[in-house]
Amino acid sequence: MPNILAYGVLLAWPLAVFLLLKKYPVKQAILYSVVLSALLLPTMVIDPPLLPPLNRSSLTSLALLSSLFLLGKRFRFFESGVTTTLVLLYCFGVFMTAELNGVAVLSGGMLLPGLSHYDALTSVLKTLLFLVPFLLGRYFFKDISDNKMVFKFLTLTALFYSILMLFEVRMSPQLHYWIYGFFPTSFIQQVRAGGFRPSVFIGHGLPLAFWFSTCVMAAAVLHKNKVRCSVLSPTAVVCYMLVVLLLCKTVSALLYAGFALTLIYNFSPKRQVKWVLLLSLTIMVYPLNNILGLFPVTELINFIEILSPERAQSLEFRFQNEDALLSRAMERPFFGWGDWGRNRVYSEFGKDTSVTDGKWILELGTHGFIGFFMYYSLLITPLFYANKAIRYIKEKNQQYYFATLAIILVISLIDSVPNTNMGSIQFLLAGALLGQSERLLKGKVFQDNANKGKVV
Repeated sequence: MPNILAYGVLLAWPLAVFLLLKKYPVKQAILYSVVLSALLLPTMVIDPPLLPPLNRSSLTSLALLSSLFLLGKRFRFFESGVTTTLVLLYCFGVFMTAELNGVAVLSGGMLLPGLSHYDALTSVLKTLLFLVPFLLGRYFFKDISDNKMVFKFLTLTALFYSILMLFEVRMSPQLHYWIYGFFPTSFIQQVRAGGFRPSVFIGHGLPLAFWFSTCVMAAAVLHKNKVRCSVLSPTAVVCYMLVVLLLCKTVSALLYAGFALTLIYNFSPKRQVKWVLLLSLTIMVYPLNNILGLFPVTELINFIEILSPERAQSLEFRFQNEDALLSRAMERPFFGWGDWGRNRVYSEFGKDTSVTDGKWILELGTHGFIGFFMYYSLLITPLFYANKAIRYIKEKNQQYYFATLAIILVISLIDSVPNTNMGSIQFLLAGALLGQSERLLKGKVFQDNANKGKVV
């Protein structure tokens, strides 16, 4: 169970967010709040009255919105554009999911409660809180000159956080337990290659490695633009962070970083954005083929077994769970099953037998094809805008920063197929990419209309 300090830190966090917004410029305060909440707050959930359950991400979103209002900071939650329409349709789909699941159902040996009108409203509120970092990034980080500040802060926090990570690599992941009184996930999952992978306060080694790979991309683009952010040289920073990432012992994070660094160092920014846009269009190949039963599961497992029987067994277990969850999702394909575990699979004795790894299957089972389509459309749209907008950025170094935002977003989308690691930090950066793209495209339209003598 969490100790008093864990509850105290979580409940005091809204005040910390308020003080950050009062002391620093809005952009910096939002960035500090989102990043520090993900890195320092305990991995736990509190359930206040009249609100959906709050974790560190949703609590930070709520704290940011309320603090911005109390301090009189201007913020338009919904701006005009296709993205706002997608957000509203996504929320409408979430609302309808709850409204259409009002009857209790029996799954295996488990009787699952129906959802009420209250659940419909709290589901919409939870969805909006989930999207707050994305919407804040869109509104406040429209200036491409903000990217340098963002990437420097990510690199610096990663350098400091790496000290805690290296401690856990040597001593085992114990900091969350020592400070907050509990370990949030299975300890055995952090044992890798005869040692340990760190989890620190993020709570699991997989999302920590994913976040750190994002910071490696930030450090790489600073190195590309010859920007120094510490006493170490940019080259030394990138090399050191790659070593730390290697010690995280997470293959996917290393592959993501390798892919990103290949793009950053070998392709022009415009080519980078074109490649990530094309890649984003192939992300849905696996989910759609899996839904249609066309993905060659057996052949892939047999191939992996030649390389590593252990990996093949793990992959087969993942596929089996996805098949069971997919069969459950197809019972209500359009709006899904909603919350309270209604999308999961239970044994005849009422035991939850499902393991949900990928965001795609979670979204499909919970909100159906409507939520699945809206969620991915919302995150792929910025890449389309970015592909059009990058040509209007004149300075080469700013193009590199802008393209790196696109790389981070597409890697987050790729990772959503096997995992659910995309957190508030990546959502904030995705929103920044969207806001900057929209401003660049609007500026181009304004200039074209002015040249034609039209009134704008």
